[in-house]
Amino acid sequence: MTASPIDERVLPAGDGPVLSEAESRAVRRGVPDPGIPLPRAATPTLALFFGSLVVWVAATWLALGGHAPFWVTIPLHALVTFTMFTVLHDAIHHAAGRLNWVNEVFGRLSVPFVACYASFGMFRFIHIEHHRNTNEDIDTDPDAWTTHGPWWQLPLRWLSIDGRYAVFYLRRLRTRPRGERIETMATVGLTVLVFGGLIATGHGWELALIYLIPQRIGVAVLAWWFDWMPHHGLAATARQNRFAATRMRVGMEWLLTPVMLYQNYHLVHHLHPAIPFYRYVNAWQRNETAYLSRDVPIMTAFGRELTASEYRAWRRLTESFHSEETAGSTAETSEFHPLTVAEVRPLTAESVSISFEIPEHLCERFRFVPGQHLTLRTTVDGAQIRRTYSLCTSATSDLVRIAVKRIDGGAMSRHLTEEVAAGDVLEVAPPSGRFILDPASAKGRHHVGIAAGSGITPIISMLSTALTEHEDSRFTLLYGNRTAESTMFRDELEMLARQFEGRLRIVHFRSEAGGPVSGSGFERVVPGRIDTAQLTALFDDAVSPREVDGWFLCGPQQLVDDTRALLADHAVPAELVHVELFHAEPARTLEAGVESTVTATAGGRTSAVDTDGHESVLEAVLRGGLDAPYACMGGACGTCRAKLVRGTAEMELNYALGADELAAGYVLTCQSRPTSERVELDYDA
Repeated sequence: MTASPIDERVLPAGDGPVLSEAESRAVRRGVPDPGIPLPRAATPTLALFFGSLVVWVAATWLALGGHAPFWVTIPLHALVTFTMFTVLHDAIHHAAGRLNWVNEVFGRLSVPFVACYASFGMFRFIHIEHHRNTNEDIDTDPDAWTTHGPWWQLPLRWLSIDGRYAVFYLRRLRTRPRGERIETMATVGLTVLVFGGLIATGHGWELALIYLIPQRIGVAVLAWWFDWMPHHGLAATARQNRFAATRMRVGMEWLLTPVMLYQNYHLVHHLHPAIPFYRYVNAWQRNETAYLSRDVPIMTAFGRELTASEYRAWRRLTESFHSEETAGSTAETSEFHPLTVAEVRPLTAESVSISFEIPEHLCERFRFVPGQHLTLRTTVDGAQIRRTYSLCTSATSDLVRIAVKRIDGGAMSRHLTEEVAAGDVLEVAPPSGRFILDPASAKGRHHVGIAAGSGITPIISMLSTALTEHEDSRFTLLYGNRTAESTMFRDELEMLARQFEGRLRIVHFRSEAGGPVSGSGFERVVPGRIDTAQLTALFDDAVSPREVDGWFLCGPQQLVDDTRALLADHAVPAELVHVELFHAEPARTLEAGVESTVTATAGGRTSAVDTDGHESVLEAVLRGGLDAPYACMGGACGTCRAKLVRGTAEMELNYALGADELAAGYVLTCQSRPTSERVELDYDA
């Protein structure tokens, strides 16, 4: 059994074919995983900053030197206000890079070009309030100022949006952190001092020409494009239905997308605020079906509203939109389908493979990226249980197959290995997961998989797909088991090693095997358990860690932890190491939490329930009747991940969340207990 990934870098996935309305309802009701990796520093965002800086310096030189008329320099300075806001916007959402200092530094550096009298902290607070309260009343959503009032007032409102921001902020000034207040007051004071000095020394006209007039134009355009265009006329608030609280615009994208800096895809930003602006289109393409299943608001460039069906028909006329070759969606799903078991084949004395018959109308939904898994749901002894099992066949084939290893006390694994037979029907959710190897990225690359026991299941899908699709790709598999008889897919691996003629090298580690190293062809057997000593010897002998393009680790927690540490010692970059656990050992046992009211949102529905703190947050949410996503219930898969919007909670175990997710406020709800009297969670975030 394997669970959902904890991979810190999500490899690109792809967009699937357009489905019918009925089929699209099978997609998960919550916000899909955009499948977009956040780099350490978002190069296009930083390039936009430096490019804008160059334009500003050039325009200022032209203006001060009299080298160009004002009708040339004012638009250039206004353009900088607009482009610098995009840098500021990404930094506010921590989308300028995974490194915190990148967002803090470039956020503050971009503020003076947008509104020099405001602080970065002030901007961040106001903009996050807009996301939390989108389309609420004018006193709750600061950006609602741009959409209220009669039509003739709108340009004036756009021109004065920062004044409204100031009123909004001053009303809440006492509640803001002390450091933010000091920074804001210092910024305002410095601005008054500089402006006053320039005016007093006779440079008021230059100040107006270079800053005040262009900045006012830029602010008005920002209010028009960022606020009015995506939100006007929409009644739904973010709390009611985040899918309907903002819209996207389609058509003339060759012009609108670069000119608006991707804000014609503003809907994607509200659903996935933590991805950089230049990836909005990619996120839409990868999860188009999921969005359309929620009837998201779509408008053409000329203001015509489109239904999901009309949009699909319109897109079929512009096929170039999906011209990028990608691998499939990583969107999670909690929608289950009854699938008939086609075959149950023994692999070892303790494991079987299970193949499914996929109805024609679900074929596209069950296409997968190598490394993804299926979630199965069944009732055993009166209790409903869910477990995830990795797909273990090449994504280039039509075979949908999982492998299950029986574990002591495992109700689901016992049921699947002992009771299920061909012809039975199981409830199965479509493929999901982020522990993936995009086949397109394997071209000309060398990858290494390190697995133990049933950890082979996602790895065999990765290697067979990559080697089939690219004749210049290579894969090394280091696979640990007790004996040859307990080795899952032993015959299949031998066949694959022969088939790929040296591009696949396999080293079997067998803890109960005796004697020296043995092997034939492109497989060899090393006696002993797969551990750091064995791996170190292998690195010195056969594999150079720095020459590997990607590492995929799947197995027990101790093996994964030790291997990651060993790779770090060999200076392997962390972003090249991808991890999935099939079991995580509890680190400690938490004492009971506090009595709390837990409010959770999942699939656009919100529910509140009281808990005494003895149960996990997930258990409380499920008891309250909300259909929250979950699978393993053991902290290994990450399916129950939710964003902590309010309050505090303590996790007993965290192995599924990366540092960036923790920094963004995500928790594993199956491992969390409330530590505050009110806790608010968002599974859709």
